[in-house]
Amino acid sequence: MPDSFLGLSPRERSQILRTLGPQLGRVPGVLEKDVWVCWVLQTLFNMPDRLPMAFKGGTSLSKVFGAISRFSEDVDVTLDFRGLNEDFDPFAPSVSKSRLKKFGDELKLRVREHVRDVAAPWFRESFATEFGEESGSIEIGGENGDELRIRYPVVSDSVGYLRESVLIEFGGRNTTEPNDEHVVRPDIAPHLPDLDFPNPQVTVLSPARTFWEKATLIHVECQRAEARSTAERLSRHWYDLAKLADLEIGKQALEQRELLVAVVRLKKIFYDSGHARYDDCLDGKFRLVPNELSRTILQDDFERMIDAGMFIDVPPPFESILERLRELEATINR
Repeated sequence: MPDSFLGLSPRERSQILRTLGPQLGRVPGVLEKDVWVCWVLQTLFNMPDRLPMAFKGGTSLSKVFGAISRFSEDVDVTLDFRGLNEDFDPFAPSVSKSRLKKFGDELKLRVREHVRDVAAPWFRESFATEFGEESGSIEIGGENGDELRIRYPVVSDSVGYLRESVLIEFGGRNTTEPNDEHVVRPDIAPHLPDLDFPNPQVTVLSPARTFWEKATLIHVECQRAEARSTAERLSRHWYDLAKLADLEIGKQALEQRELLVAVVRLKKIFYDSGHARYDDCLDGKFRLVPNELSRTILQDDFERMIDAGMFIDVPPPFESILERLRELEATINR
């Protein structure tokens, strides 16, 4: 049986990453975190008593579909709201806004309970069994207790922008369909055939649905009069959508208008706000280009990502990304 890469000594892992980094044109810390992302996914989808869930977001676009040329460092997971509560239909015509708010709060509570009572104990047990209790830490976080941060034993030099932990963000106000099964591997695994790596099979949300989820997220951000406080780490969504727009994934998403309708319908139920203007997404008023203030913040964030070695190849200038999204905006609105 081959040795496990994560079972090697810190010195051995560090030497391998320092050797492979220049060969692959990648930052060693990014290669290291990529292995841990795969370990997190393997542990997550092997979790006993887990609820119906799907892996989605930028990391799925990168690791599963190879659709974006950037390293996506966290794990975004949807717990299907129907698996959290099968007895209530939020789309029923007679449901009041106050009842929908109460239902949304109930879902948040159940996600928090699942993270606290199922996911966190499982990750703590798995981490301690495989690496020892003192090797890292598992922490519950997020405004609603819906995040799990896995701090792993780092053997590479700090990158700065890169967080030396893997964050799992659990969401319960969404669906897991359409989806498919895929196997995920670390980027360095093909270059080290004599070593064993995490090799999880995961349920992944359709990339076409991810396309529309990112597009509607950007639309909402473009409606803000002022950039929100966390806007400094949002430029990745503009980059991702511009990349998808040029791929078959984006072309298929544009043909699957029913997915946009489904995403808007669900977001109006669970994520509506005074500035969101979700109906505009279906009425020829989709917005993908931010105002000048947000553009400056996003541009700065994008440059920081480049400096941290978060991209696998040379990314386009941020202005080119915005120009591509200006074209996409016009196409959607037609």
